[in-house]
Amino acid sequence: MTGTLWWDELVNSVRFLDNIQNSLKANESVLLLFDADIPWPDILISTIASRLDNISDKSFDVLDVSGTDAPGKFLMERYCSKEERNKYWPTTHGSPEKFLAQNRATPLNKRYVCLTGISPENASAWTASVSEYLENCDAALEHGVFILILKNTGAAASRQLKTLQYADYVTDYDCMMLCLTLVSDLSCSRAEKMYLCEVASNIAHNHVELAALLVSEKLGLLREPLAAAERICRENGIKITNLQEVVRTAVWEAQIKLVFPKLENFRSSIIRRYEAKLQQFLPIRSSNNDKIERPADLEIGQLFYLCKQNRASKITDYAEYEKLHKMRDARNILAHLETLTYHQLKELDMI
Repeated sequence: MTGTLWWDELVNSVRFLDNIQNSLKANESVLLLFDADIPWPDILISTIASRLDNISDKSFDVLDVSGTDAPGKFLMERYCSKEERNKYWPTTHGSPEKFLAQNRATPLNKRYVCLTGISPENASAWTASVSEYLENCDAALEHGVFILILKNTGAAASRQLKTLQYADYVTDYDCMMLCLTLVSDLSCSRAEKMYLCEVASNIAHNHVELAALLVSEKLGLLREPLAAAERICRENGIKITNLQEVVRTAVWEAQIKLVFPKLENFRSSIIRRYEAKLQQFLPIRSSNNDKIERPADLEIGQLFYLCKQNRASKITDYAEYEKLHKMRDARNILAHLETLTYHQLKELDMI
């Protein structure tokens, strides 16, 4: 399962989990902040629970608190029996959080509590409520330990909560590494694998679940990138603003990385083989009226121009001339922010 691979094996997502585990092991409650959607959240939570099961005798609760706007009351009703709740008096005990912190009968003392579904409008209320509970706990006594999972909504930081920013650990590099892992057994060239992963991760823009779905299309994504991306987004309820432009830009950026180094290698190889012949037709003037006197300074368009203008001299053989022509055209297409088709890349031996 891809989600298990992500949370169990990818270096930086595992490092994120390691730091969560270390904090919880030290009885520090944690605030986990995500800038975007949480990748495979159920697997994230079950993995945390599994890790804690090996190091602690506390039970692990997962509470969906969506729609709850009275955190203290919610926690007291969840972790105090009716008999205990009847003992609570606001004037005597203060807030529900203080009552819970000082109550030795509550099962909360033997719990890790993972809070999910915290809405942006309730984020501050939940962080404040849990912080108040922790502030009133006796550090020498066992107490509840919390895991708050929420979007990075600007909720106030708290010294009672260890804040861990997912974005401090995981970047687009990790998204790319996931894609490369998923295509490792694909039967195609290394260049084609790299290109596939670049396209998928560029479209997903660090949305790792989407990247995994895209790369699972394999060569279908490269042949029809827009159609494949549209279908995947539609089938999985993923919305991307201006998807057509996102895909075009993603493919173009991937092709720049793939094509330009190979264009340069081809240009250099032609100049190396035919330097003496090329020197006969120099100097020439560039489009900027700069004087070009050495073959090594010829760009691929200028190289094609020289060969074309002097075909009678047969600077290169016909096959090389035709490939030079296509390489020049490919360079111009990319320079004008357009993209090459899968067929064109294959024809040029780019993939």
